[in-house]
Amino acid sequence: MGRKAKSIREEDRQSGFYLLDKVIDKFENSANDWREEADGNRSFKIQQSDYDAVGKSELLEEARKLEQMGLIRVAWFCGGSEMEKVTYRLGDMAEIYRAAGRESKRSRLERARECVGRYERQAVTPWLKAYYGDVFRDIDRGTYPGDLEKYGELLFRCLDRLDKLGEPVFMRVFSSKYLNGSKVFERVLKSRVVSIGRKYHPMVDEAMGEHEILSQMYVENYAQELELKGELRIVLGGKVIDLSVFPYGTVLNSETLKHGIIDPVQRIRRVITVENKANYMSMPFEEGTLILFCHGFFSPREREFLAGLERVLERLRQAGAEIEYCHTGDLDYGGVRIFRYIRTKIFPLVRPLFMDAARYDKYLELGYGTDMEASAWEKMKGMEEPLLQPLMERILQEKKVVEQECFLF
Repeated sequence: MGRKAKSIREEDRQSGFYLLDKVIDKFENSANDWREEADGNRSFKIQQSDYDAVGKSELLEEARKLEQMGLIRVAWFCGGSEMEKVTYRLGDMAEIYRAAGRESKRSRLERARECVGRYERQAVTPWLKAYYGDVFRDIDRGTYPGDLEKYGELLFRCLDRLDKLGEPVFMRVFSSKYLNGSKVFERVLKSRVVSIGRKYHPMVDEAMGEHEILSQMYVENYAQELELKGELRIVLGGKVIDLSVFPYGTVLNSETLKHGIIDPVQRIRRVITVENKANYMSMPFEEGTLILFCHGFFSPREREFLAGLERVLERLRQAGAEIEYCHTGDLDYGGVRIFRYIRTKIFPLVRPLFMDAARYDKYLELGYGTDMEASAWEKMKGMEEPLLQPLMERILQEKKVVEQECFLF
């Protein structure tokens, strides 16, 4: 353009220049123009919509003033009553921002980088570091972080505290202690934290619901409890407690799960995990069998407790004991996901119980099948679970699912 932009006077700042806002928006929406090394001229054509936005005479007057200030150059025609295009220099963008009263994109991105960097350096777990890594990549591409735009530092403070939780905590207690209000988490941050957990947390399965995802982060609506019946010996306060004395079942609360130790002497020869409560309740006590109600996905504290049980039983198995692991659940996408979660996270030797193609066909013939959701069908179509593959193929063919409670009829 030749001329360098004049230094902007105080009275010319924040003047509501339509053309300057358009220049800045074009500059910031470019993939590369906003970068520090970019140089040269850029231009855009004037459309009727530009005149309509502020009025023709007002826009012409604005354009002449900006030309006098050296910020733009206008291609005039019809004796100066029409504009063809506006040209600006990338080297003048600092003055253009000052005249428009706007903070530069580079400045905003640097502030964002500094803020995210402070929290990233405090992150402990790989999943949270991965989240911040993606935020940094957005900044590098020139995108101001949407989470920072919407929540400020509140979300990052929340994630920072979640990252360091080692014990389950009630949602409103967490919110009151760390977010200055008992309902802040629930009303403002919960849905976003859930979506971040769904994408990054290693213990979150895509079939988990909101509560189950938060549970993996130790945020609870109520205490974590494990419901069971059968043979299990635990040690509490130095005393061995044989839970087989409760033939109709019992519940271990979160503190018992935390402090209870799996006794190395066990009579367990079969472990059955059950997805649904009615089916769990209907199963009778059997010597040598431990029946566990998994209510969907086990919580972290339940998972840690059962992992300890698996280690004890594996030592017994290595010593020659025959120990069997089974899981029974719904004949649907969620049931398959829960089975795989138990197999990969808790009991590697688990096998399906009452989860086979023959049983599926039987209950379809009896009229107990219900229509499968299209989204679940799409997800199952791309899933592999070798131990359930024949069942999955039948579900995909029929597009019907069977709930475990039907087994009781």
